[in-house]
Amino acid sequence: MMSRKKAARKLANELIMVCLVMVGLLLIWNASQRIVNFNEHQQELAEHSVRSAASEVELFIKGYQRAVDIFAEENRTFLSTLELWPQDMESYLLLQEKIARYFPEHLTFTLADSNGTTLLEGFEGLIGKHCKEDIQIFAANEGEYSINRHQSPEGDYSHFDIMSYWQGSESDESVFFISFKMDRLGNILENTRVSGHQLMLVRQDKPGYIDATSESNRENLPEDDQLDDDAQRRISFSLPVPGTHWNLVILPDNTLYSQAHRSILMQVMLMFIGFLVVCFIMRMILLDEED
Repeated sequence: MMSRKKAARKLANELIMVCLVMVGLLLIWNASQRIVNFNEHQQELAEHSVRSAASEVELFIKGYQRAVDIFAEENRTFLSTLELWPQDMESYLLLQEKIARYFPEHLTFTLADSNGTTLLEGFEGLIGKHCKEDIQIFAANEGEYSINRHQSPEGDYSHFDIMSYWQGSESDESVFFISFKMDRLGNILENTRVSGHQLMLVRQDKPGYIDATSESNRENLPEDDQLDDDAQRRISFSLPVPGTHWNLVILPDNTLYSQAHRSILMQVMLMFIGFLVVCFIMRMILLDEED
């Protein structure tokens, strides 16, 4: 009788161990699949966010380019007057007022000849060295240029430049230059980002150098606007923005994946512990019934 009891107990223990092993393996497989699915889903979200943001930035830049082209064409008289008399304060103020109505978010403007030499030297306090280089590149390449970010000479405003040809008094290729603040680009990145990820415009010629980012991430930017090696390794997707010197990149927050993986593993462990407790209670009940 006792040997049959021992055999029954041994069989019950073995069945419980087999069940625990099988459930443990099933939970491990479930956890690994959930982690893979989470990683794939986040990658899909990241790629969709970058494609959407890159398209929005491209349309935004093209919209400004078209608006500046139309403005230069429709206001040729104002531009020609200021080109002929660049020290005429009244003409300058009239043009400035007109530009402010059309482009309230603009920073400054100027005119240049077909060689890229600026003409409004007395009014160019916000036209820095890099802006003048952009104008010369525009003039030398027959209107071909790429957008990038500059700082104003005082360092107060970051901006990008838009240029257009217009028919001046001496050339069909006089240059109308206007610069815009970068704020709207930050808003675009904020509106197209997904939770747990950071969208950034980084320079193509300076890998890791940040020109713009989503508003919610602005406080977390490094002081030198440069992504460190770890952040650059975390970039999960990148696309060039046509017509600019920018790549649009996305990188997950430092703890996005680790917290999600930890949460999945904790859930699996709690499920296993719960099953273990149930098995223990069932074994105790069986033992009581046997006694």
